[in-house]
Amino acid sequence: HRGKSETAMLSTALNRSLMAAARGSGKRAAARYLSTVEVESSKVTDSKGRVDPMQVFDQIDTNGDGVLSRDEFKVAVEKMNYDDLLKIKDSLSRNELSFNPTADEDKSLEATHASVIGRRMTVTAEVAISKIFPAGFGWQTAAYFAENAGLEATDLSFFVSTAVGDGIGVCLGHTTYMAVKKAVTSNKEIDVGRELQVGVMLGSAAMCSGGIWQPTVNALQSAGWEFTNSVIATGGVCTLAFFTGLRLARLAYSPIFEGVEEGTYANLKADAALSVAVGGAAGCFLGTDVSYGAANWMGSAIGIQETYSPGLASAVAGTSTMLGFGVVQTGENLVYAKDKCWVD
Repeated sequence: HRGKSETAMLSTALNRSLMAAARGSGKRAAARYLSTVEVESSKVTDSKGRVDPMQVFDQIDTNGDGVLSRDEFKVAVEKMNYDDLLKIKDSLSRNELSFNPTADEDKSLEATHASVIGRRMTVTAEVAISKIFPAGFGWQTAAYFAENAGLEATDLSFFVSTAVGDGIGVCLGHTTYMAVKKAVTSNKEIDVGRELQVGVMLGSAAMCSGGIWQPTVNALQSAGWEFTNSVIATGGVCTLAFFTGLRLARLAYSPIFEGVEEGTYANLKADAALSVAVGGAAGCFLGTDVSYGAANWMGSAIGIQETYSPGLASAVAGTSTMLGFGVVQTGENLVYAKDKCWVD
């Protein structure tokens, strides 16, 4: 049997290339452009526990021809154990907000459909409360101060102000929630310092979606778009903005923040699915705009009236984003197969 480090290397390689090789017939060329990924500490890793998967490929490719045969794949799999297979399965869609981002070794493959949905809804609720509500609350609060400072909703300074409010809300919401969770549960695995770093990453992405929201709505209103189509379009634009911001934040922060994982295929998929749910929050946020009149079919529930106090207006704004996120994420929770959704 191979040692622990070699097993970890094989697990990493299979997660990126061997599964593709197994589906082919005869010999199939394996991708040679895999990114550096996280593995267990060993002699072949650096200070952050990373190794180039191509080093693993070269060890598995016994004849050195740059192609993995079915026999070579079989030998590699036979060297692995149950825990390694669990880690491969769990690494399909993971980011910092996932329930099980590090693939717990004792996690069972026998989880029922009901337990999977239940766990997903729990994570969804935690994310909605700790990040999505504060995002809407922060945006609306910043808008209040911007308006009182004489800024118009068409001013660049207004866009920047609401972007900052959105980002601060997400960062503070996430960090505060995790700090409270650590105090209440006495969970020693929660590192508040690392969670602050994650909060900075998420807040940076939220600034992108929060900053683009108002100019997008302005453009759609000027173009005469009706309410429902505007909800969909606004959600789509903010989805792309948040996703772009999140990937750029990984690029910027992963070299300096231990709590931020560098870009991988696994967190690419997780970030994309999360961004779609955030887009749902941004689309639903449009329901707070009562200027659409009767066309706003969400207005009676989440419309922000002129008579509302600043605190109430911000609370309604946060509720609207939390509602939109919850609806879209619930759809993902029900559609995705087990271990394929980012909240798993």
